[in-house]
Order: sequence, then structure tokens, then C-alpha cells
Amino acid sequence: MKNPKKITFEGFYGFKNAGDDAFVEVASWGAKKYWGCTNNVFLGAHLPKVINKINTRQLLPTLKGFDRVNLLGHLLNSDCFISAGGSTFSKIPSHSNKALATTYGRFDRRIQLGAIGVSIGPFENGMDEKNVIKYLQSLQFLAVRDSKSFDYLSSLNLPYQPVNAFDLAALLPLVYKSSSQSFKTNLAQKTIGISICNYESFVGGDLKQEAKRNLFFKELLNLILKHTNVHLKVFIINDNPKIGDAKVTEVLLAGVDEKRFTVLPYSGNVKKTWDQISSCDLMISTRLHASIFACYSKVPFILLEYHRKCSDFLNDVGQDEMFRVYDAEKSPEEVMQTIEYALIGEAKEPTNLQHTIEKSKLNFTKTIF
Repeated sequence: MKNPKKITFEGFYGFKNAGDDAFVEVASWGAKKYWGCTNNVFLGAHLPKVINKINTRQLLPTLKGFDRVNLLGHLLNSDCFISAGGSTFSKIPSHSNKALATTYGRFDRRIQLGAIGVSIGPFENGMDEKNVIKYLQSLQFLAVRDSKSFDYLSSLNLPYQPVNAFDLAALLPLVYKSSSQSFKTNLAQKTIGISICNYESFVGGDLKQEAKRNLFFKELLNLILKHTNVHLKVFIINDNPKIGDAKVTEVLLAGVDEKRFTVLPYSGNVKKTWDQISSCDLMISTRLHASIFACYSKVPFILLEYHRKCSDFLNDVGQDEMFRVYDAEKSPEEVMQTIEYALIGEAKEPTNLQHTIEKSKLNFTKTIF
């Protein structure tokens, strides 16, 4: 399908998460640039501010049950229904947008179903995997953001050739056409960006591992404050009241002199977040997209690998081994040496940076034609 007139995008949008907001930014830009579509709808109640105009018409999305009415209202005159960005393919609940769109597609053969910049798995059980495979077989196109997902798809008998692409956020430097150096405001004092989040608390995982990871972060932060005069920019990447970063960030900063840090609340503006991260000299994060923003604005970064998607990203982008801490498996003292190395400007950018940007373009150039 060339130049669709209307696309309905779905994902984890409108939940005050800057990482997912980036998918809205890039998908709206890419749909316009590569597919010639400017009528792009993103399903969600509280969408971020982006630089490319999007269709913000929503039918009472905050009322329980009306999100399904909203979905149907947009599908009736859409050419495509596309899942864009995120780890959104580990299960397909019967009430999900994907399941409802599949049902709708059986009656309206005109609409194309697809996905770009997504990960496949991991699955909690065989039934979840079976349901995901069934959904994947109903799609007309699919581009994934990591090699493990692509390898898995290659083992399936799908009615199309999946695309081995990359995370959509890798295209942010093309969207903004910016240089990280243009946002430096105080060259006399170094700035380190900080972004922490919990994971196991929200998924019923190993709380001991979460506690170990957070203790590592706290001890590392204390070393930074003791041995440098840096100022900390503390980012609230996810401000969701249930699964957001506010509480764990407060714990991390407990006892820290307020003059040493600035908390940057979630803004709902992707470019503002990009610009603020671009102005840092180093990023240390648990949040994956805090590190992705840093990576593609060419800011050195250290990412705690709390999830497979973090490790996949670092492997694919070619992160320097010196800057890998895995899941808090190095000592804070060893990592402190890496930080000091980065602050004097000696860090090397990941080896596959440009390659992954080109791979990310495949989300658009190898899907809708």
C-alpha cells in the first residue's frame, strides 16, 4: 500500500513515559517522511507534545470501555493499524487493541495490520506464545528492534518476510537534526544524568535482585558525589502513578545535598527531554530509553541491564565493554573509574551507532510500500 491516507498507531501511549513518547515522535515523523501520511492517530488519553502534527481526535478515551469505541471509530476509516515501538508482543489479551483489530480485519479486508520497532517475547507460558504467534500470522508486515526477536521470527512459518530493524528511538537525531554539543550550557561544571526505575516490584520478580541493583546505584552515586564536583540531572522518565520512577528516585536521593542535583519532572515533551539529556556529559540509568536518548545524542552512558531488552540493545549497538556493568555485576569502585574516564572526554561511542540508525530506517523503508 503506497501513501496510506490514515494510520491508527497503537502502543503504550499516553501513560507519561518519555520512552514510549519517543515512539509517537518518530512514528509520526517517519509516516510522513517515508509513507506520505500526515493523518496519524495514536491511541491514548494523554499524548505527548511532538514536532509533527498528529490526529488528536479521541472518543472519550479516559472512560472505561470507551477506549474500545475509540479504537473502532478510528479503524472504520483507517488504511493501516500499526503497533509501533516497545516490548508489546509477550502476550495478546482477548480484550487488547491487537485482538480487536484482528477481529475487525476479518470483516474489512482493506485495512492492513502490521508492527514496527517491536520486540517479541519473552513469554510467561506456552499459551501466551501460541496467541502471539497466531497474531503475528495475521499481520501483513513486521519489523522488530532486536536480533533475538528476528532470530525467533525466522523459526516461524510466517506469510511474509519479517524485517530485522532496530529501536525507533535511534532515529531521533534525524527527527531533530541536532548536535549534542549545541545544548551544553555550563562547560565549567560537568553534568551527569541519572534515571532509576524499579522492575521486579511491578512484575512479581526477584525483589532481592532489585534491592541489590538499587543499592549498587546508591553506592555509585555516593562515590560520584564524594570524588567529583559534578551536578546531577535526575530524570523522571516514567511518571505513571503506579509504575513510575518518583518513589525510587526519592529513595535514591535521600540524604543528598539538594544543591548537588536538579530533578527534571516528566514534561510530556519529547524534544525537551532529548535536549536535556543531550546537555549531559554522562548518563547513568536503569531506564532503557534514558540510555537510548544519551546514546544517539552521543553522550557516554552506563545502563544497568535489568531486562533482556537492555542487554540486547547494548549488544546490538556495540557498547564498549568498559561501560558495561550488566545487572550491577561490577563493583561501584570499578565503575567509578569508568565515570572518571568519561568525564575527561575519553569515552568511545558505540561501534554500531550509524549502522543501527540505518537499520532503524528499515522500519519504514521495508514495510509499507
